[in-house]
Amino acid sequence: MGRFVGRAFQLRGRASRSESWWWMLVNVILLATTQLLVPAIVSGRTPQSTLSFDPFGSALFANIELSTVHPTDAPSSPLAAFSLFIAGLWLIVTIVPGFTIAIRRLHDSNLSGWWVLLALVPPGAFILLLLAIRRPRPDGARFDR
Repeated sequence: MGRFVGRAFQLRGRASRSESWWWMLVNVILLATTQLLVPAIVSGRTPQSTLSFDPFGSALFANIELSTVHPTDAPSSPLAAFSLFIAGLWLIVTIVPGFTIAIRRLHDSNLSGWWVLLALVPPGAFILLLLAIRRPRPDGARFDR
């Protein structure tokens, strides 16, 4: 995590698998805690999980919802609202460092950083995850200059 913070805005260079995965673990734990666990403990309700499909019945491009969120539902307590505020603040503060570590991870496997734009399309985030799993390549040293 120290390398992640120290190189948060650096696009050049490479990121090891451990640097990338530790960042992902901390990010998932913090977001799950602030968006799901704290509001569920405070309100006594957990998000309702649903699985719905498009009207066209396509299993490949199905509309899959992991949780149902109603825009009219307000947090029931100040603690839940504060927890959601912290989650939103965390997302805003870490969006650019999250992209830069993904770019450096792609560089480590000798891929262009432009592949990170896959995260902007729905199935692209999964493809980007698969690319992040790739082993380091010696040819990736060309991005260290």
